[in-house]
This record gives sequence, C-alpha cells and structure tokens, in this order.
Amino acid sequence: MSRKPPDLCEKTLWIAGLNPVSEALRSGGIQIFELVLARRDARIEEIRERAEARSVPVRIEDRDALTRRLGHGHHQGVAALVAEFPTVSLEAWLDRPLEEREPLLILDTIQDPQNLGAILRSGCFLGAKAVVLPRDRAAQVTGAVIKVAAGGASHVPVLQVTNLVRAMEMLKDSGLWIAGLDARGTHRLYDADLTPPMGLVIGNEQKGLRPLVRRQCDLLLHIPARGPIDSLNAATAGAIALAELQRQRSKGHRPD
Repeated sequence: MSRKPPDLCEKTLWIAGLNPVSEALRSGGIQIFELVLARRDARIEEIRERAEARSVPVRIEDRDALTRRLGHGHHQGVAALVAEFPTVSLEAWLDRPLEEREPLLILDTIQDPQNLGAILRSGCFLGAKAVVLPRDRAAQVTGAVIKVAAGGASHVPVLQVTNLVRAMEMLKDSGLWIAGLDARGTHRLYDADLTPPMGLVIGNEQKGLRPLVRRQCDLLLHIPARGPIDSLNAATAGAIALAELQRQRSKGHRPD
C-alpha cells in the first residue's frame, strides 16, 4: 500500500532503523510513501526487495543527508516515510520467549508527547524490551515524539492495546510481575526485588495510576524523596526505576 503523500500531510512521519522499517514493510495495513537507503548489505537488499514488491519508491542518499533529514543519526542507514507508526500486537509479543520480552514499560495514559519521547529514549538506553501504550486517552508516536526519542523509537517496539487492565492481566498470566510507580506506594523502590520478569507501570503526569490499574499491580513502589519537591516527571521516574532494575540484575542483588 503506497502512494504519493498529500501536500502538508501532518500525519506522515519518518521511521528509521532496520527492524522498524522491516516491520512496516511486512505489515499490509501501514501506508508507506517512500524508502530511503544510505547503505548496502544483505539486510538492506532484503528491505529494498520487499519495498519494490509493494511498489514503494526507493531513493538512495548518503548517511549524512539521511541524518539531517531525520534530525538524528540512529537510523542504521534506512528510513521510511509512513502514514502511521508501526506497532506490535500484544498477542504477537506474547509468542516470544519470556526473556526476550522483559523488562517492559507500561504507560497508563501518558499524555505529554515530550514525556512519551523521553520514555522511549531512556527505555532504549536502559534495556526495556518494549513499551505498552493505550490506544485512547494517551499520546501516540508522532514525528515530534520520534525526534525527542533520539533514535529510541527505532529500537523499542511499541505494543498498542485497547484495554490496559486486560493487557496487564495477560502479561501477568504470561509470567511477568507488574510493579506500579506510585507516590503512595507501600514499598520503597530500592527495597523491592526487581530481578524476576517485570513490567513497570508509569502513571499519568498529573493523576498518577488510575484505580483499576493500581489494583492490577502486584506491588506499588515509591521513589523516596531527598529534597523539598515530592514528585517526579513521569519519564524521569520511569528511568530511575528501570535503572534500579538493571542495577539489581547486574549485581545479582536481591533485597532482604
């Protein structure tokens, strides 16, 4: 499915990276207007052949030109102009081995695009395997979000779900523990054992976790304050929690 993009279409965006572009080409439901290549190898040739089979125009650019076009250099030499950001279904994600799909970041109605972009960036840096994103009442991945993510959106799959609480139930049934970040949480982040397969829930910027989401969590964690401000930006809180999870795992640490 490809055609010339409409003039000044606000819904088009660039995706970059081998896996995101491959997934977009594999999906028959995503409209692709153009493919830009800035390298040549077997993997790129496979992407080119898939694009040509779908009659997607292919253009060759040098790497520096592609970097300027995207605003970042985290593109692995390939980018596609699409009508929407490609997401992965939860059902397809659950078919993967457990060790390949955690730790997971679960976003409860994060509405600020800057926060979403920052979460994708820090999640990528700190080893999140994917981000779970509600379809409604939440920021979606746009060109502005991708720019803030600085390449993170090219490497962290986004699982878009209709019902977040039901998705959490399915994740728990598949072997994950779910920990919610909550200023009123009963456990300090640094006292909790984050070494089991884990999903971390980040709440809305103003309201935090919704009651139904909070009840679905196996434990609620708070980050202890050491200064006069008693709350954190949602993206910052998520990064701190994910960093602590990775610290515990790298040290084999299990809190008492």
